[in-house]
Amino acid sequence: MKKLLLVVTLIAGFGILANAQQKAPKSPELKAAKQTKALTKQLNLSNNQVAKVNAVLLEQDKSLDSLKALKATNDKKEQKYSHKLIRDQAGAKLNAILTPDQKAKFAALETAKKEKKAARKKADAAPTPVGQN
Repeated sequence: MKKLLLVVTLIAGFGILANAQQKAPKSPELKAAKQTKALTKQLNLSNNQVAKVNAVLLEQDKSLDSLKALKATNDKKEQKYSHKLIRDQAGAKLNAILTPDQKAKFAALETAKKEKKAARKKADAAPTPVGQN
């Protein structure tokens, strides 16, 4: 009887631990605030720019959130196109807010992000040799 109780307790404990590792989705407001804080630090934004950048990022994150809600109804290509369109529009609005020096830094950040994503994608796609698992 004690062993049975121990097994049931262990199973319940593992179930709780598995659920605890799932991340709760962040609200668009939190995402925008985090992105704004990072851009403020990286681009040395003025107070006026911070407010404008936060508004653009909030609008972007709300649009992306609503796009995720429609994920089941859209096909993958349409979803990807819409996502890119939203990001490009936000990027254009951000470039309108930034100074020329900040635009150069922002472009460098975006390029580095794309390179990192491409490297990660390439590493995921590369097959592992048979003896190196």
